Amino acid sequence: MTLLSQFATILLGLLAGGSLLIATGLVPYWQSLKPAEFTRVFEANLAPVGGTMAVLTVLGTGSVMIVAGLALWMKLPNRLWLAAAATAALAMVATLPLYFGDANPLLAGGALSASATIAELATWQKMHWFRTVMGFLGLCCAVRAGYVTEKSN
Repeated sequence: MTLLSQFATILLGLLAGGSLLIATGLVPYWQSLKPAEFTRVFEANLAPVGGTMAVLTVLGTGSVMIVAGLALWMKLPNRLWLAAAATAALAMVATLPLYFGDANPLLAGGALSASATIAELATWQKMHWFRTVMGFLGLCCAVRAGYVTEKSN
């Protein structure tokens, strides 16, 4: 179980790291562009960036959910930390249908005015930071689960 937990932690770390890269690299770059240019760049990169993040989301969230479920079922001492990691990962996933599922096509579609594009990108940035923080919270919980012993719980 320890190896599975470590593997899930690595996958969750890749997801959180990918989110951080978008938040600190891509978003500031997008904000430096004129709205029409941003729309072209966002549309051109939506599939590759979104596809990569989709794979990381499925692997990171799925693996930590499986490990947390097994830990709860087996009543392992680190089960609460793994359950917290899975909950944070699910909070990340919840942002997809609640916000990004509509916002990404809207930003890529070019139907928004310049001011509406700027405003939507600002909202997108806030939602993405929430997603990033949840990813790192989950990662911290998953890492902490690796240090739990019978006596520490």
